[in-house]
Amino acid sequence: MCLSFPAKIVNVQDFIAFVDYGNGIVEPVILNGVEVKEGDYVVVSYGMILERIDEKEYKELIEYEKEIVKAIEN
Repeated sequence: MCLSFPAKIVNVQDFIAFVDYGNGIVEPVILNGVEVKEGDYVVVSYGMILERIDEKEYKELIEYEKEIVKAIEN
């Protein structure tokens, strides 16, 4: 099983991108050969960017995350 999370690129420096997972906390991840720029949306797994996604998919994935958290808490 692979855990993947949507994130927004905040900054890019060499082979490291700094991403916000939607919680305001910025963390570094490895670019892994994916071309990105500030403002892009991506899917991150185990500290590496897997792919770039559009804003619509990003928002859908964030909503799924919220639903999962809500289900776990209840």
